[in-house]
Amino acid sequence: MKKTLSRISLIAVILLAAAACQQSPAVPTESSETVPEQEPAPAIITPENAAMLKSVYSASVSTGFVFAKWTEDSTAIWIVDPESATLYDSTSGEQITQFAPGEYTTVYDVSPDGKTVAYTHDGLEIHLFDVSTQINILSIVPEFDFSDAFFNTDGTLLGTPSLLDIKIVLWDTANGAETGSLSGFGTAAPVYSAKFGTDGKTLLWFSRGTVQPMDITTQEMGPTLSHEDFVTANQISPDGKVIGITATAMIGDDNQPVLTLWDANSGEILRQNANPSYFSSIAFSPDSELVAAGTETGVLLFTVPHGDEVFSIDSAEVINSIAFSPDGVKLITCGNEGTINIYAVSE
Repeated sequence: MKKTLSRISLIAVILLAAAACQQSPAVPTESSETVPEQEPAPAIITPENAAMLKSVYSASVSTGFVFAKWTEDSTAIWIVDPESATLYDSTSGEQITQFAPGEYTTVYDVSPDGKTVAYTHDGLEIHLFDVSTQINILSIVPEFDFSDAFFNTDGTLLGTPSLLDIKIVLWDTANGAETGSLSGFGTAAPVYSAKFGTDGKTLLWFSRGTVQPMDITTQEMGPTLSHEDFVTANQISPDGKVIGITATAMIGDDNQPVLTLWDANSGEILRQNANPSYFSSIAFSPDSELVAAGTETGVLLFTVPHGDEVFSIDSAEVINSIAFSPDGVKLITCGNEGTINIYAVSE
């Protein structure tokens, strides 16, 4: 009897296994949820698509001169005038925060992280103001006369040009300590200045018609770039290879505004482009393939290093400030009557 039950049990197991093998594979049920379509990534501005730039935002933010500075993550823009600094969302244009202490204040610079304003009340003391907490976080008191203060590309240092000596004194923005100085620029002019290059490695010295790059780490001076008249704007490309300078020069028998592209290492002129109206500002794209130059009547975009014009934008105001976003997607211009425009590639 036991053998019979065992055989029956074995046969049942075999039949169940066979039935399982013959079952149709499970078909996944169709989801009723619609998968959202992903928006295409915004286009980076290039020489090939620059002609498709369109204004995506425009506003009047002041009644006079302002300059723009993007935050390092491209999400916000500083708009700065001599007495205030306002941070705006770069997409919606909504105000995020503001530093506006009123008259008798000079704003020197704003930090790339969108947090700090460097300013002075009296020209003797530099204050760093945190816009999120609305308080001064530290003060720097140079023991020399100075004319300016500016952040380096990551905001860790503040540079101040000394009016007593031709040198840039450096300060740690975390604690206000003096960390050293940069010198080596020679000029007979009583007024000079400098700024950190967008490549993060170069200090650009300039005085009247002369611009000279310096390697910040080694303090080695680069070639002297001389111009016949006052320099109106200058910048080094993010890859450190090209320096763009605007001034006036003799082209044939005429003294004309020109944009000159220089080889940053050799000092060789790569290209000169003349223009009927004077150049007022300059900016390189993050990939160093384009240079945008502001003029009295708009914006001209040229390839780098060849200097071929690829597009122009008209403006009713002098473009006194221009800047590409760090992600290369947008271009902002500031007019001398307080109008800002943001441009992006539009299909």
